[in-house]
Amino acid sequence: MKKLTALFKKNSGFTLIELLVVIGILGILAAALIATIDPFEQLKKADDSKIKNILVEFQTANVRYYTTHGAFPWNDANSTNVNCTGFPSPDIASAPLATGNLIDCINGASGSLIAEGELKSAFDTNTNDLNKIYLNWSSSDATNMTVCFSPTSKSQKASPETVYDSTGADNSASCPDASAPDGTCYWCTR
Repeated sequence: MKKLTALFKKNSGFTLIELLVVIGILGILAAALIATIDPFEQLKKADDSKIKNILVEFQTANVRYYTTHGAFPWNDANSTNVNCTGFPSPDIASAPLATGNLIDCINGASGSLIAEGELKSAFDTNTNDLNKIYLNWSSSDATNMTVCFSPTSKSQKASPETVYDSTGADNSASCPDASAPDGTCYWCTR
């Protein structure tokens, strides 16, 4: 019995070489997993989803504003928000949301989307994301507006819905394309 107990005590652990082999195999598996997942692509997908949500929120806020006022904020003759209604002259072509007088249509005095309760009060604070969203509107078709953004993730660039340029015009000759440079293919909503 003493010999059997001594034998179990002698073989009760792993050797250093066995542990190093297991750690090496786990390292190889982890590297393969990271290469497969591509964390930078995952970050780009998350950013694209965030921008798309902001874009849709802005667009639906404008639709609600139009429903109650009969015009978009920048074209509302009854608005007292002179910084917004003095813009555009006459059209908006690929204007980022955080630029010029367009930001006054989001925040500011009465007649803005925030003051009218269509957007949350902190909507205009993230100007980095608002600058990635482009508004297009023509006075010749005052009931229609297009809001677009250029995705950065390969999957969104390859989406069949990403077939526009920054003005919302059809760009299906060169889009969708997962390898297109940023700013070439746009996802838009009307």
